[in-house]
Parts: sequence; C-alpha cells; structure tokens
Amino acid sequence: MGRLPGPLLRYHAERHPQDVPALPFPASAVTGTAGCSFAELDRRARAVAARLGTLLHPGSRVMLVYPQGPDLAGAFFGCLYAGMAAIPVVQRAPGVAGVVPRAVARCAPDLVLTGADAWSPLAIDRSRTHVAEADGIRVCGEPVWRLAQSWRPVGVLRSAPAYHRYHDDGAAGGRLEPAMGHGDLSDVMGELAQAVRLGTDEENVGWIAAVHGVEDAVWRILLPVRVTG
Repeated sequence: MGRLPGPLLRYHAERHPQDVPALPFPASAVTGTAGCSFAELDRRARAVAARLGTLLHPGSRVMLVYPQGPDLAGAFFGCLYAGMAAIPVVQRAPGVAGVVPRAVARCAPDLVLTGADAWSPLAIDRSRTHVAEADGIRVCGEPVWRLAQSWRPVGVLRSAPAYHRYHDDGAAGGRLEPAMGHGDLSDVMGELAQAVRLGTDEENVGWIAAVHGVEDAVWRILLPVRVTG
C-alpha cells in the first residue's frame, strides 16, 4: 500500500527537494507538474493549504479553475494537504463561455480558487460564491513563502474525500461525480505506476485512469510524484 498523494509529495520534498517530478514518457508533450521541483510544488501546496485552512473546514469542496500547469498542481496538492476535496475545472483559455458558471451552479463549491491576471474575472457572482486567487507568487495577496511557513499538517484518512470529477455537458448542464478518497487516488496511481513498469504507453495509461474516474489533468499531476524521486 503506497503513501497517500499528499504525504508522498512531502516525503519527496524532504528527501529529494531539487528533483523534478516528470511523466514517465520520453515523448510526452505534456509536462504534468510543469517543471516544478518537489520542493517548489510542496511550497505552493503548503501555502494554498495554509490559506484554505483559515477560510474553510476540512472536507470542504474547492473548485480549481486553472489551465494545466504548476498553479493547478500546487492548488490540487494544496487541497489534499488541507484535507479538502478538489473539483478541477481545467480551462484552455480564460473566459470560456458558460463553463465556470455552469460548474459553480452544479457543484456549489465552498470556494473557487483561480489564478491572478486574466483568470480572475470569472463570470461568478462573488456575493454568493467565495473566489480566491493563488499562483506561485501569492495566495490571496500574501507571499507564498510566508504562508508556506505557517502551514501545519492536517490528519487525513484514506477514506476522506479528496477529488470530484466534473463533466461539463454544455447547455444541458454538468455532472459532478461522487468523491474519490485519498486512498482511492493512491490506489489508482499505484495501478498506473505498475502499468508504466510493464511498458504501457501514455495513451493507454490515460485510458486506465479514465476508467477509474480520474481525469487527464489530475493523473498527470499525481503520477509524476508517484514514479519519480
């Protein structure tokens, strides 16, 4: 039984801080954690978790509105560190019509976490839904390095909710899948890691992840931490 994803990142950050978690596919055009070292990814996650802990209770649902990259990875691990359930809504460009408002209406998150600059003017009624900004420099306006130092670990059970997959169905609305626990994510990443050891290619690793209910952006964040370092 492998470590849960959050503690596994902490383990690598302490023992191999400068190593960079990477997808185990030499020809992959997607970098997963986008070049963050274990130490940098852990720092981002601790900062996000520290701020979330002052805003919400463990078990809260946090929607992540980001493109793929280090900000999404840091926010996702930040939710895991804080004992909260992440709902990624991965965007290729800011302002995609209707997707985020539909997701908010369907999922009723306790908070929406997004990036600064072009990603912040989301079409969300902020009087009804709390929106916070986080990237590799600041979280809610406070420096990442300072917040990261203030983080204190939260005990997380294997069965505690960690991740919801959201499907956008266009004008018809959207679907929120039941939560996967921290242990569920660990088990799926263990299966993917075994598939990699057996020589399974990137496309079929993605297919296995999808069968288990883990979307593309999420397994590309978690698998590099499982198989490197």
